[in-house]
Amino acid sequence: MPLNTGRTLGLNPKRRRIDFASWVILYLTLALFFFLSASRSSFLTVGNIHSILYDTSFRFFAAIGFTLLIIMGELDLSVGSMFGFGGAMMGLFIFNYQLPVEAAIPLAMLVAGLIGLAVGFLVTTFRLNSMMVTIGVMMAVKGVNWILIQRFGGRQLARAQYNFVTLELFGIKWTILVMLVVALIFEIFLTRSRHLKQLYYIGHNFSTSVLYGLNANAVKCACFALSAALSAFGGALMTARLKHPHVTVGANLEISVITAAVIGGASIFGGRGSMIRTMLGVLFVSLLQNGLTSFNINTYVQQIILGAILVLAIYIDVRVNAKKA
Repeated sequence: MPLNTGRTLGLNPKRRRIDFASWVILYLTLALFFFLSASRSSFLTVGNIHSILYDTSFRFFAAIGFTLLIIMGELDLSVGSMFGFGGAMMGLFIFNYQLPVEAAIPLAMLVAGLIGLAVGFLVTTFRLNSMMVTIGVMMAVKGVNWILIQRFGGRQLARAQYNFVTLELFGIKWTILVMLVVALIFEIFLTRSRHLKQLYYIGHNFSTSVLYGLNANAVKCACFALSAALSAFGGALMTARLKHPHVTVGANLEISVITAAVIGGASIFGGRGSMIRTMLGVLFVSLLQNGLTSFNINTYVQQIILGAILVLAIYIDVRVNAKKA
């Protein structure tokens, strides 16, 4: 039986209006931006704003696949370790196999994507909890990252192997422009393409989506693979920015990404999510960390604040879903 409309799955696509309540993340980001602009004279400079957006663009690559998965009611807590894995594997292919960076990065993405595909297979075939599976993958991949980076002995990338990440177009780093374009394209396809709209149907009601002909398991496997591959891509770019593989690449990134997605309106129960709002969520986290650093608040306290925001966001998400139920 073909799936014709979202109404079949309990969704009502008619009467599309701008839901101002769903753009809370935009209001929060603007409020934080104006507060930091007014309170810190060093904040509102072209160099600082460009640096924040530049940092946000790397993290955003890890948030793309994560957003697609959370829309379907799945969680990928291995994005941080996969982020670091991208840099470690890029270093392996460059240092040990003398491959050019143009080949090293795609190969790193391929290996990460295969791991993500295996995760998707385990989750969908054996009905395992995605959060628990990806925590296991997170721990295993972190171990691999440490082993590889220790073997590199602090070796630096050659200029030709990291110069590409600093290229600019119209005075703006290319990764920032790619972030904006990718977020816009995904947002359009999530709202208008029947292929990506099925992610909402799967997240809203998995059993019904399967009943009406969606290959939900294949879609989930593809998204797990995409999440791992794009996380590795972002980590490879960050490693190129640092000019060498480092164990801190991707550290605690999974917390930042899930916080960004949830405060951006995604639900851990599935059925909700937006790529642009996730991007704004990542930007909000970057602004927050930049502001806290400018106030000389140490990283440990920053983690406490970020954790508190995540708990609050999840509490609100639970309350909203309870009311809808």
